[in-house]
Amino acid sequence: MQLIPVAPAHIAALSALAADCFDETFGHLYSPRDLETFLTQSYNPASLLAETGDTAQFWRMAVDAQGRTAGYLHCGPVTLPHAEADRARHGELKRIYVRASHQGQGLGKRLLETALDWMAATYGDAPQWLGVWSGNHRAQAFYAAHGFQRVGEYKFPVGETLDDEFILRRSPG
Repeated sequence: MQLIPVAPAHIAALSALAADCFDETFGHLYSPRDLETFLTQSYNPASLLAETGDTAQFWRMAVDAQGRTAGYLHCGPVTLPHAEADRARHGELKRIYVRASHQGQGLGKRLLETALDWMAATYGDAPQWLGVWSGNHRAQAFYAAHGFQRVGEYKFPVGETLDDEFILRRSPG
């Protein structure tokens, strides 16, 4: 499994991967309209091209030995709505997804470790942040095993639906 930096030539593959992973993981929770609205807004190629072109953002895509996309991660300055989050000095793991077909092979852990290493190299020993859906107990346990603790909550829009999300933080030092 290779982790490759996302380049403009990868945008179509990233768009399909991101939409597929979100749909696999959460698609059953939303109306078709809300899901389509979210996928179109969040994972359209033009938006992803702009996001991946921002030098403050860190993107990696996992590709298996057969050249199939398997997962991805996205980090950058923290934007979570928490009073202690400092956009200029703290990093956030914004997205980490692994296709269902590639889960259970250690890829999620590898992506998380890559993200944590990037945030440590970029922000030093400053807090590291992430948001996670309140109903995703498996992800919460995964993050807790890596030192993240719940410090807040917020609403995350998926179309007209507002999900309850937890804000997690860890101190890498």
